Amino acid sequence: MKNPGVTWRSVLISVLLIPPNAYWIIQLELVWGGTYPSVITLLFNVVFTLFIIVVLNLLIRCFAPGAALSYGELLTIYIMMAVGISLCGCDVVQTLVHIIASPFWFATPENEWAELFHTYLPTYATISDKTLLRGFFEGGTSFWELQYIRAWLPRALVWIGFVLVLLFVMLCINIILRRQWIERERLTYPIVQLPKEMTRGGGATGILRNRIMWMGFALAASINLVNGLNYLYPVIPSIPVKQQWVFRFTEKPWNAVGWMPVSFYPFVLGLGFLMPLDLAFSCWFFYLFWKVERVAGSALGLHLPGYPFASEQATGVWISIFLFTMWIGRHHLKRVMMAALGNSAEKEPMSYRTALFAIVVGMSLLIIFCNQLGMSAWMALAYFAIYFALGVTITRIRVELGPPVHDLYGVGPDYVITRLTGTRRLGASNLTAMTLLYWLNRESYRSFPMAHQLEGMKLAEEGNIHLRRLLFAIMIAGFVGVVSCFWVVLQFGYSLGSAARFGGPARWFATEGFHRLAWWLSYPQSTDFQGLAFSAFGFVLSMGLLLMRMRLFWWPLHPIGYAISYWWAMNLLWFPILLSFIAKTLILRYGGLSMYRRAVPFFLGLILGEYLMGGVWSLLGIALGRRMYAFWI
Repeated sequence: MKNPGVTWRSVLISVLLIPPNAYWIIQLELVWGGTYPSVITLLFNVVFTLFIIVVLNLLIRCFAPGAALSYGELLTIYIMMAVGISLCGCDVVQTLVHIIASPFWFATPENEWAELFHTYLPTYATISDKTLLRGFFEGGTSFWELQYIRAWLPRALVWIGFVLVLLFVMLCINIILRRQWIERERLTYPIVQLPKEMTRGGGATGILRNRIMWMGFALAASINLVNGLNYLYPVIPSIPVKQQWVFRFTEKPWNAVGWMPVSFYPFVLGLGFLMPLDLAFSCWFFYLFWKVERVAGSALGLHLPGYPFASEQATGVWISIFLFTMWIGRHHLKRVMMAALGNSAEKEPMSYRTALFAIVVGMSLLIIFCNQLGMSAWMALAYFAIYFALGVTITRIRVELGPPVHDLYGVGPDYVITRLTGTRRLGASNLTAMTLLYWLNRESYRSFPMAHQLEGMKLAEEGNIHLRRLLFAIMIAGFVGVVSCFWVVLQFGYSLGSAARFGGPARWFATEGFHRLAWWLSYPQSTDFQGLAFSAFGFVLSMGLLLMRMRLFWWPLHPIGYAISYWWAMNLLWFPILLSFIAKTLILRYGGLSMYRRAVPFFLGLILGEYLMGGVWSLLGIALGRRMYAFWI
C-alpha cells in the first residue's frame, strides 16, 4: 500500500520553508558574495533545514507519536525544498531578474546597446524606464511602492509562467526516463543518500542513531567550528581545508598548468566516497589529463586562441553521452512509444501517452513564447531540443555519478547553434531573443531542477510515496521557489542597490550576456569550423571510452569525468575526490563490502557535520548583519 507522503501538512510545511531558505541562499550569494552554495549538487541549507525538522520530529514522537511526521512526509519536504531552492541560485532566477533590468540600465553611448539591440527587446519581458530601475540598481528605497510593483509584476508573471512550463516539460521527460533509470538500470543516485538515511523511520531508525556517523559529524563540525572562530579571532589557528596553493609553476611549459589548488573539504570527501569507484577515478584522472593537454600544447608551441578548446570538446562529450544513454534505453523507449500509441496501462503517475502529449504541448508553448520574443520557430525548436537533450545528460550525470559539483560551461544551445551556423546567419532578432534566455545556460547548469525532480522520484520509490501526488507537490514547489526568488532579489535590490552594494555573479552574468550580444552584432561570425572539429574530437573520444566500457568490464575511464572536469569547480574538488577514492578502494580491497557499509555513515557524517556547522555560521552572520566563515569556496 502506498504511503501518501504528500499530505496537506507536508506540503504546507514545505511551502512555508521555501521563502526563508530562498532568502538565506540569496543573502549568501547575492548580498555577501564569495560563497555560492547553490552550485553544490546537495543543497546545504535544505539538508540543514531537514535536520532541524527530523530532530523536532523525534521530540514529537516522544510526547505525541501520532502527530509525528512519517518517513514519506519528511522525504516530501526534502524533495519540495530541493526543487524550489534549486531555482533560487545565482545561475538561475537571480540572473533572470537582472536580465529583465540590465539591457536598458547599463546602456551607454560608448557601448551602443541602444542602437544595436534595444529595438528587438519586447516591452513585456524587460523594463526600459530608468526611473523605475534606479531604485533597483542604486538602492535606498522600498520595492513595495506602487510604481515599482506595477512595473515588475507583469514581467515577473510572464517569466514565472515560462519557468513553470519549462519545469513541467522536465517533469514529463523524467516520467518517461524514471522506470529505465530507477528500476531497470538501477542507477545509484548518490546525492540523495544522506537525506534518505536521515529521514528513515521518521528519523527514529536513520543514521542519527549511528555512532560512526557522529564520529564523522564531530570531525567535520569541529573543523568548521575552529575555522569559524579563526575568522572572528585570527589569534586562534585555523585548520586549512579550503583551497591551498601547492602546485605553483612559473617556467614553460609547466606554467600552462595554471590554477591547481589542493583542498580537503570534508563534505566533498563524503560525497566522493558515495560516488562509484570508476566514476570517481575518472573525475580526478581527467582533471589531470586536461592539465597535461595544456602543458603539451605549450611544449609543442600551439598558440591557437582558445586551446585546448575545452568547451568545444565537452560539447562533443555530452552529445555522445546523450546518444549512448538513448541507445541503451532504446527498448524502454520503444515500450514507451508502443504504450503511448496503444491502450496498455502503465504503473506510472502519468500515462506515457499523456506525458508525450504534454511534452509536445509544453514545447509548443515554449516555442510560441520565444517566437514572441523575436526568435524564429525553427531556431526555438532547435534551441529547446538541444536544451532538453543536455538536461537529460546532466540528470544522468547526477544520478549515475553524483559529483559534488557539475560544470558544463559553454556547451549550451546558444553555443552549439552559433558554432554550427555562425552569428551572421541568425540575425539580430534571434540573437537578442537568445540572450534573454542567457540565464538558462550561462553558468554550467549547476543548479538544475530537472535532476532534483528525478532524484525526488527515486526517494518517492524508497519511501513508497504516492507519485501522482508528488508531481503536483513538485510543481507547487517550483512556483513557490521562483516567486520567492523574485521577491527576495527585488527586496534586496531596492533596499541595497544591485549595482551599489551587492549584485554578485547574477548581475555579472546578465551584463555579460548583453556584452556578448553587442559583440555578435558588431562583429558577425561565420561557422566555427575549428570549434566543430574539437567537438567532433570530443565526441569520438567519448564514444571510444564508452565502447571500451562495454567491451572490458574492468575499464576504469568514463567520459562523464572528462565532461565535468575541465571547468573551475574541479580545481577545488579533484584532491578530496582522489582521497575518497583511495579510502574507498582500500576499504573494499582489505575490508570487503561489509566494512564499506560500516564506513558509509562516517562519510555521511562528514557531509552533515560540515553542512550543519557551516549553516550555523551563516545564520549567525545573517542575524548579526556581518560576514562569517563560509565552508565553501
